[in-house]
Amino acid sequence: MHLNALSRKSTVVALVVLVVMVVAAVFRRATAPFAIEIADGEVVVVWRVVVAAILFVVCGAVGGKTLSQTGLTSGYSSLPIPIYALLACGIFMASDMLLAAILSSLFTAAIYLLLRSINSAGEKDSLFFAAALLGAMVPLYPPSIVLAALLPLSMLLLALSVRQVVIMIVGYVLPPLAAAYVTWYGGAEFGAIFRDIFTYLVTPQMGTITQIPYVALAMVATIFAVLIWGAVYITFNPGKLSRVTRARRSLHLFVWTTLVVLTMLFFPSRDLTIFSLLAVPTSILLSFMLGVLPNNPSTISYWILLALFVVHLFLA
Repeated sequence: MHLNALSRKSTVVALVVLVVMVVAAVFRRATAPFAIEIADGEVVVVWRVVVAAILFVVCGAVGGKTLSQTGLTSGYSSLPIPIYALLACGIFMASDMLLAAILSSLFTAAIYLLLRSINSAGEKDSLFFAAALLGAMVPLYPPSIVLAALLPLSMLLLALSVRQVVIMIVGYVLPPLAAAYVTWYGGAEFGAIFRDIFTYLVTPQMGTITQIPYVALAMVATIFAVLIWGAVYITFNPGKLSRVTRARRSLHLFVWTTLVVLTMLFFPSRDLTIFSLLAVPTSILLSFMLGVLPNNPSTISYWILLALFVVHLFLA
């Protein structure tokens, strides 16, 4: 079946595929993890695994609606739903699956709210809560501090007023300050949480990566190939990109967000949690690129990715 027809099938079908992919990947991670995924002293707690799977499913389900809000497609597309599962769970999964799922949920909600701001001129509440969600990620996962770069990016894309800029900045700093107050109220120093964040950032969390499954490398290579191919194709076929300002702003947001998340790889504290964050913007970008590329090659690329996902499960 061609990809365009497949992406417009009932959302129920896409959700069923999402649930199957997430459950299979989480079960694989809990029972037969790759060496790179195992943390020292790791203990699998069933309820944490179940909650993580539920959150991953919710994040994937939001993907279809997120893409329709960007203006990049002419109608609803369910393509981001299974692609999110493939990116967040299909390549590698962090040792703390619950933390990865929570961070992915916060990031998904923040991106969704930023898109609402792009679609609604003068929107203030969405800006505040999007910034607050990004700020809330920092105490949970310090490398996410790089996502603060999305604040000036949003200011440039949306041409915000001084009032809206102040609202975003206050929203971002409020969660870390609230966390500092809670720890201070509990008896610690007020700045203890900020020292902990800095210590985490400069402390290596993973050893040298020497054993990466070949299938995982093939999946990553295929994804990058499709993204680069799509970028080149759009460059030489500009008519494929909507001339609607909202669509161009949305595309810039997802491109720069993906690049910002990739900078986390340069932190000593990098770990596999990055995959759950990278899946949020990349699932939208990859779905968009597959939609604009010629039908037959994009369909083949999509089925190759799904086939690699299945093979990756059984090689664990």
